[in-house]
Amino acid sequence: MISSRWGRALALGGLLAGFAAAAAADPPRPDKLPDIVRAPAAPAAPAAPAAAAPSDTVRAATRPVQETVYRKVTEQVTRPVTQVVMKEVRETVTRQVPETKNTTVTETVMKPVTETVMRECRTTHCKTVEETHYRECPVTVCRTTTEPHCKTEYFQVCKPVCETVMKDCATTTQCPVRETHYKDCVRTVCKEVPETCFREVRKTTCQDKCETVTKTVCKTVCEPVTTTRAVCKSVPETVCESVVVKGKLRRQTVPVYECSFDPCSCGNVQKISGQKTVWVRDCDKVETRQVTRHRTVVEQVPVTTYQRRSVSEQVTEKVTTKVPVTTVEKVPVTVMKTVREEVTTKVPYTVTKTVPVTEVRKVPETIRRNALGAYADAGSLAGAAAAAAKGGAKVVGGGDSALAPGAATHDTDGPGRVFVEGARVAKTVTYHVTRVCPVTEVRRVPYTVTRQVPVETVKLVPTTVTRMVPTPVTKCVPVTTCRTVTEEVVRHVPTRVTVMKTECVTRCVPVVVTRDVPCEVRVPCGPACRPAAGCGPCASSGVICKCAPCACAVGGGLRCVLSDTTRDTPVRDFFKRVCGQRLVCDPCPPPACPSPCR
Repeated sequence: MISSRWGRALALGGLLAGFAAAAAADPPRPDKLPDIVRAPAAPAAPAAPAAAAPSDTVRAATRPVQETVYRKVTEQVTRPVTQVVMKEVRETVTRQVPETKNTTVTETVMKPVTETVMRECRTTHCKTVEETHYRECPVTVCRTTTEPHCKTEYFQVCKPVCETVMKDCATTTQCPVRETHYKDCVRTVCKEVPETCFREVRKTTCQDKCETVTKTVCKTVCEPVTTTRAVCKSVPETVCESVVVKGKLRRQTVPVYECSFDPCSCGNVQKISGQKTVWVRDCDKVETRQVTRHRTVVEQVPVTTYQRRSVSEQVTEKVTTKVPVTTVEKVPVTVMKTVREEVTTKVPYTVTKTVPVTEVRKVPETIRRNALGAYADAGSLAGAAAAAAKGGAKVVGGGDSALAPGAATHDTDGPGRVFVEGARVAKTVTYHVTRVCPVTEVRRVPYTVTRQVPVETVKLVPTTVTRMVPTPVTKCVPVTTCRTVTEEVVRHVPTRVTVMKTECVTRCVPVVVTRDVPCEVRVPCGPACRPAAGCGPCASSGVICKCAPCACAVGGGLRCVLSDTTRDTPVRDFFKRVCGQRLVCDPCPPPACPSPCR
C-alpha cells in the first residue's frame, strides 16, 4: 500500500519536473504580454550595506526590471473613397423605319364598246285640229262701293280719387322741463404715469444665403420626322367618244288645206287654199370626237413634320435661402405707475319743473271726389308731373300741358300708366260711306277655229353605236411607308459612388517588457534565518533562492516556476490550485531549515 502510494508520488513528481523544465526553458514571449500598459516599476532603493560579517555569503542573483518598448503594429483601417463609375442607363428611343409594300390599286379605264341602239326617226304630217279661242268684250255694270273715312274724337275719362289733406290743430299742454345744475365735488384719483425702461429682446431674423444647387430641367426639343402622305392628282386623258348631233332646221313651204262643202258630191272636200312656211329638222347624225377627261391618281409624297420630345438636363443655379439669425436688441418698454392726486370735478344734477306749451299738430283728413282726365304713359310726362310720377304718384295734374308733344293718351288704365287730371283722350274713329258707281268690265267670249297642225311621228331605227365604257383594272403599285420602331438603347453615364476602402496602417504601440537584471545578494547565515519568518532570502527578497534544498529538489523548481509572474497566468494558477500543497519536497520547510545557507 505504501509502495504504490510512493510510486504514484514519484510519477507525479517526474511529470511536474518535466513541466517545470519546459517552462524554465520557454522564455516569456512579447506577444503574450498583457494588454494593459503598466508604468515601469521604480527601482527599489538600494539597501544600506550592512557590515560584512565574516560569515556572509555573496551570491549572484537576478531581479526583474520592467521597461517600456515601442512595437510596430499594423492595422487595417476602412475609409470612404469617392469614385466616378460609368453606369449603364437604358433608354427607350423611337425612330422611323421605311418599308416598301406592294399595294393593289384599282383604276377605272375607258374601253370602247360597240352596241346596237334603236334610233328615233321623226316624220312630220298635217293633222286637222279644232281650237277654242277667247275674245274680249267690254260691258258697263253699276256696282255699290264703300269708302272708309277716319276722324279724331276728344273726350275725358272719369276716375274716383281719394285725397288726404293735412289740417292744423292747436293744443295747449303742461310739459315737464328738466334743468341741469352743477356743483363742485373733490375726490382722490389714482393716476397712471408712464415710465420708460429698457429690456433685452431676442429677435430672430432671416438672412439670405446663396447656395449652388443642381436640378433637373425638362425642355421640349422639336425633331424632324419624315412621313409619307397620299396626294390625289388629276391627270388629263384624251378619249374618243360618239356624240349624237341633231339635224339642222330649215324652212320648207307646205300647202295649206281647207275643208269646204262640195255640192256635186254632197260632202266636205279638202282643197288647197294656199301655202305656208314651216321649220323642218333633218335626221340626227352620230359623230366621233376626241374628249379630254381627267383621271385621279394617288401619289405618295414625303412630308416632314416636327415632333416634340422632352429632354432632361442638369442645370446649376444659385438658390437663395432664408437662414434664421438671432439678435439681441434693447427695446424701450413703457410701464404705467399709479400716482394719487386730488381732483375737483363739476357734478351735474337735474331739476324738473312744469311749463305750459302750445302744440300745433297736423291732422290728416280724407276727401273723395271724381277727377276728369286721361291715362298717359309715365315716360311721356313733362315737368312737375314727371317728377310726381317718378315719386310713385298714380294721379297727377297739369292737363294737356303736363304731356310731352305728340304723347299718346288712353281711356283705360294699364301697367306703367298715370292718370293726368284735365287731359283729353284723342281717339281715331273709322266710318264708312256707301255710293253706286258705273264700272266697265271686260268679259271673254269663246269661239272655235279649225286649222292644220303638223304632227311629228317617231319611228325606232336600229343603229350601231360605239361608246366608251369605264372598266376597273387592278395592278400592283409599290408603296413606301414609314413605321415607328421603339428600341432600347444603353448608354454610359458617369456616376459618383462612395466605396469603403481598406488600408493597412502601421503605428507604434508602447509595450511594457519585464527582463531579469543580474545582481549580487549577500545572504547572512546562522541566526539570520528564522524559522518563524521563513527562509530568509526566499521569503524577504524578490530574488531566486539559491539554497541547496531549493536548487536540487523537484518541488522547489516547480514552486519557483509557479511563483514567476512573467509566465502565462492560466497554467500557473491551475498548478497552484492543484499541486500547491501536495509537492514531494518543500524547499524551505519552516521547522527543518536550521541553516539554509549551507
